[in-house]
Amino acid sequence: MRVKKGEHRCAAHARAHRYDNHMKKKITAVLIIAAMIASLLSACGGNGGNGGGSADGDRAVILRLPSAITTLDWAGSNNTHDQKVYEQVYEGLYGMDEANGGYYSELAKDIALNEDETVYTITLQEGVTFQNGDSLKASDVVFSYEWAMQSAGMNYLTNMIESVEAIDDQTVQLTLKTPYSPIAHTLFRIKIMSEREITEQGETFGTVPNKAGTGPYYFDTYDVASGATLKAYEDYWKGSPAIKAIDYRVLADNAAAVISFENGELDYYEDAALSDWDSLQAAAGENSAMIKGNNIIWLGINYAANDVLGNEKVRQAIFYAVNKEDINLAVCDGMGVEATQYMPSEYVPTSPEDGFETYDYSLEKARQLLAEAGYPDGVDAGTILTTTADHSAKTAQVIQANLAEAGIHVEVSAVDVSLAVEKWNAQEFDICVYGDSGNYDFNNIRQQIHSESVGMYVIKYEGGPFEWQAWEDLLAQGVAVADVDARKEIYRKLWAMVADSATILPCLHRPVAIVWSDDLDIGEPVPTYYKVYNFKWKDAQ
Repeated sequence: MRVKKGEHRCAAHARAHRYDNHMKKKITAVLIIAAMIASLLSACGGNGGNGGGSADGDRAVILRLPSAITTLDWAGSNNTHDQKVYEQVYEGLYGMDEANGGYYSELAKDIALNEDETVYTITLQEGVTFQNGDSLKASDVVFSYEWAMQSAGMNYLTNMIESVEAIDDQTVQLTLKTPYSPIAHTLFRIKIMSEREITEQGETFGTVPNKAGTGPYYFDTYDVASGATLKAYEDYWKGSPAIKAIDYRVLADNAAAVISFENGELDYYEDAALSDWDSLQAAAGENSAMIKGNNIIWLGINYAANDVLGNEKVRQAIFYAVNKEDINLAVCDGMGVEATQYMPSEYVPTSPEDGFETYDYSLEKARQLLAEAGYPDGVDAGTILTTTADHSAKTAQVIQANLAEAGIHVEVSAVDVSLAVEKWNAQEFDICVYGDSGNYDFNNIRQQIHSESVGMYVIKYEGGPFEWQAWEDLLAQGVAVADVDARKEIYRKLWAMVADSATILPCLHRPVAIVWSDDLDIGEPVPTYYKVYNFKWKDAQ
């Protein structure tokens, strides 16, 4: 395949910064949530991270979930936290190795292209079985792709597909409407499931455990409130996993998660709140890493929400009033990267780095634009809708304070991520603070700006006052060529037009903080798609 791989290797490094009031905060947090931790441990059977289990052979590695797993159906959620769990259970025709070059062939053994690169003849790996014991067949691949094609949230991954059919049990033919250079992401994100098991589970699929994946672990228990447990699939086609069980525990409160790790009740804690890094690094020592994340926190404005936000100069004033340095200090203690790009070019070779408006902070310009818009004495711009996640809520609060200095008054509403996503997708918001991660091709901006991305986009541009049809034409041009530099130039034009709409403002790339227990070997830390299959207990080596 002619898919250019980016270099995604990140060197792990540790950074320390001591807060004067750290011990006071920690003691207060202990008093508040001690009962919660005790209750959680009781509910989970007391299988503590560094002390639980009878032997390493059957000991579960314990991980934190910041929110509930919304569904066990990988096509039913685009939540990154859910996707990280799915990566342990399901596999695609392609996999993702962030530490060593990006995409690689997984369930696809070989892919051959026709001359115009619209027909992919895919030969499957031999000897692969689902966790229920059934052999992987081409018909399962067809079933899984059709499953994705019927899901609105997967449209951005499947809209280029004309048809998918089984040639024989080991061969699949994927036909595209036009040449599509970023197909690797589709091959990675669409997971292959057992047609028999999904058909038998029927409407219960996604709500109860299943053995429908080909991955190294299968769902053993699932509770939407407390988490899920996974067990090793001993007949996994790449070999039996070293870690035999995974225990995912919902700990929505960051302070509770920190105390759980310090008490040995979490073995692997990734994407930790950076405000807790000082304490976590002290507890983990050399078993800690801070790596640049492939993520973005951005501010979105629903121009159709009200007359105030429909005014271009008001939106521009909002963007100029946002102080990204303040956000970085509040959210990352200054360790993040103030964003101008939607996707960091270190991870996304096709991401444009310049040639578009970046709305550099200028309080004077913000006030001037607000006056030109007819609001010299200030204006009420509605509510910022965000999630209760620490980085999102803090970003919204900083922006609220920034806007107030310019005379723009907003409220902040932080709600559970599932409710926030529902409201965003329905355009039931004024302003939002949104997060995105795990992008490896700039074409993924399609999910936010294309009219067909129903169930994914936050701001609906179709029918609005912008050149949204030209944006979609540029997206089509970008996927029709393979050359990285040519694609970057197309996306430069595209992003310049989106930036001029003053509806999406990149704010911050967060570093990813990871700590793990002293007796766990995690290999090389990665920013998003970790694999427990690569973990092992040190004393079992």
